[in-house]
Amino acid sequence: MARPGQLTRGKANRLVKTPGGKSVVHRQKFYKAGGVCHLTGSQLQLPKASLYGLSRRSSRSSKRPNRPYGGVLSSAATRREIITKARE
Repeated sequence: MARPGQLTRGKANRLVKTPGGKSVVHRQKFYKAGGVCHLTGSQLQLPKASLYGLSRRSSRSSKRPNRPYGGVLSSAATRREIITKARE
């Protein structure tokens, strides 16, 4: 039996027909979405340690790039921000 938190509509049971012809119940798996840049809206290129199964076991610093705005802004947006801050 699934936990009550697993019984939401988004994680509803799906009937799937297997190659053997049987109909079995599958649960849809949800993984953490990769990071999104706040300025450009593009997907962040995060290290492999930040993926769903590894995220609990790895340290916080291994999940983000070690640079200013790491894990928040994309590299292009970071470059733009640093240049504008330097010009002020």
